[in-house]
Amino acid sequence: MQSNFSLDRFGRWSGGVAAAAGAATPEELSARFTAAAGVLLASDRVYVGLYRRDITSLTIDDAGPDRWNRDYDARIYRLDPFFQRFASTRQDFLLPLSALCDHDFQLSSYYREFYGPSDSFDEITGVFNLDRLTAGYVTFLRRNGAPPFGEQDLALACAAGSATKLILEKLFHLCRLRDKGAAIEIARSQLSRRESEIARHLIDGGSAKTISRSLSISPGTARNHIKQIYRKLGVHSQVELLAIIRDAAQD
Repeated sequence: MQSNFSLDRFGRWSGGVAAAAGAATPEELSARFTAAAGVLLASDRVYVGLYRRDITSLTIDDAGPDRWNRDYDARIYRLDPFFQRFASTRQDFLLPLSALCDHDFQLSSYYREFYGPSDSFDEITGVFNLDRLTAGYVTFLRRNGAPPFGEQDLALACAAGSATKLILEKLFHLCRLRDKGAAIEIARSQLSRRESEIARHLIDGGSAKTISRSLSISPGTARNHIKQIYRKLGVHSQVELLAIIRDAAQD
């Protein structure tokens, strides 16, 4: 641990974690936790969000939409070496940028399209799996002109890893609550009671087989209901359904 790690920094970190744990919205959690995490590692910016294996990444912007993050969440995240590491393993990890990028990083399309233009200089990112499809991530950034992260910074981030994962689990829970609320509102306006029930199972990642078991109906009946849900909502897949729920939640 850093020799200059003061009780004041520890107090601000632990107080921020406690405040984030009591947050009522994803944005409130992000604002409280990233402020504390920025103090912990003397970072210029900290981001939290969710990686998904089946749909787009989600960055929780505490201070309003950030254009870099909109671009990142829309498409550029697939070029991120940390996302690529997440997609290739089921293991949690917390690593510096140097562990994943070689000296040609500044020549990569990801650097040209996102990393360089965002004025980032160095990064430590932790990715913590929350279920089979989703991981929470925290990214500590330093801007151009700041010193790079060192071994003591990485050790401190690792020491805080358990608390960080707990906060990311809370973030995931708050996002799921919001998605469910949006799903309910959409369902009330366009779907029958049974279709609304099945739609909520779909939002939770259910399939025709698991839904049939939960509701004691045949898989064929479940599939027919799912087709009707997709038709009424103008989507063609579970991924598209999740996307419109997310859009509704952000309006």
